[in-house]
Amino acid sequence: MRNDVKGQQGGWKAWKAAGMAALLGLVALMQGCANTQAFVVLSPAYIHAGVHRVAAIDFTDYPGVPGSGKVAAGIFQKYLLLAGYSLMERSQVDAILKEQSFEASGNVDPTTVRKIGKLLGVDALLLGDVSAYSDAYDHTIFVHPPLEQSSPVYGQVTTQQTNGNTTVTTTQNVVTGYNYTQTDQVVPSVETVPAHAGLNVRLVDVETGQVLWSASGSAEDNHLNDALEEASAQIMQGVTRQIMKQP
Repeated sequence: MRNDVKGQQGGWKAWKAAGMAALLGLVALMQGCANTQAFVVLSPAYIHAGVHRVAAIDFTDYPGVPGSGKVAAGIFQKYLLLAGYSLMERSQVDAILKEQSFEASGNVDPTTVRKIGKLLGVDALLLGDVSAYSDAYDHTIFVHPPLEQSSPVYGQVTTQQTNGNTTVTTTQNVVTGYNYTQTDQVVPSVETVPAHAGLNVRLVDVETGQVLWSASGSAEDNHLNDALEEASAQIMQGVTRQIMKQP
């Protein structure tokens, strides 16, 4: 399944060159995203693993949301391709696993990983789980903005005017100031909670069962699929950055 050592080294150099271009593309995709970064752990064995061909398995669903893992894995695989991996077609993966009565998801043991890898003829499996999965929604909150009220304070002003031997005294009520009071008034306000998606993803060597890299990331957006796109791009950007740092 794997190439020889010399072939692996040549493939690594080619992948790294392609990865640099992919990194620039992922950075461009992330320009409009929130300023967040994925948490990435890269195994020292990754360079020597000779990973080229990868199969993505449906992620483990978010609790209570069946089908969320399939949606997330489908979106994520696009970013694997952008990062330079050769990806096995999902429909082909599903057909082979179904034929062999495998019901694989994000949680599989090393023995199952090896069996699936042998069936699919790939170097590694992409596994994962959905850690957050909620669409945007509106809800009403009640706020207590301070309300300031003022009332005038009146006083008397006396004036005198003299005309010859006559003096006229006048008393008038005038505003001399204001009294201010604050009260709390309960006011309903509609607040939009953005969609939130979170992913935990790992690439597993099918021969050794070793985790070659693992990463987690999350994002918020106006729509759930957009949040999944951003979380996926964020993770693969982080993975590619870590790989590019390797000698």
